[in-house]
Amino acid sequence: MSHQHIEMLLQQDWNQLLRHYSAPFRPSISLRPASLWIHLEDLLLEWREVWSSDWFAANQNKLITSEWTLKDLTAHIASWAGELRAQAEILAGGAGVSYQILFDEIGGPRSWNAETVAVHRSQSLEELVGEIEHETVRFQDLLYEIDVPTLVTEHPIGIAPTGAPEKPWIRSIAGLVEMRCIHERHHMNRIIQWKREEFGGDL
Repeated sequence: MSHQHIEMLLQQDWNQLLRHYSAPFRPSISLRPASLWIHLEDLLLEWREVWSSDWFAANQNKLITSEWTLKDLTAHIASWAGELRAQAEILAGGAGVSYQILFDEIGGPRSWNAETVAVHRSQSLEELVGEIEHETVRFQDLLYEIDVPTLVTEHPIGIAPTGAPEKPWIRSIAGLVEMRCIHERHHMNRIIQWKREEFGGDL
């Protein structure tokens, strides 16, 4: 598969992800902290399976996109894990998020992503994995510190389209859990696909 074709598939994947992100979050069932806790725990267990594979650490400095190594992508995931947890804490206080991370139509929050990955570059892969683990536990703990109405009440969050910064996305804390799970599984699937293309086999 050519590099150009892979980039085209990645862009199609990103556009589908962005459409899902920007759609209003409407839970179909009554949500409880325990169900959201389990979503985050399942996500963490899936990550641990990837992280524990021999090839993961051994190939951390190989490019997995046109710009990022496997370690860089792990730093990106750690950055968003912390950011979404921080925004959830603001929503838990009953207010919307007052700052914005601007999403370009193509490529998402390119500047923010680049800056946060650069900040994390001095960390080891083990530290980045530990940060994702730590942020997951902090988010899980938050779920049990709030009542159900707070969990599902929607507020403006700190994300808005570059072309319409006055129109931030609207989410609840439950919606942020969903966003995190979708975002990380998107990248997890790309890592697994990359591994199979490069080395074959399963995890």
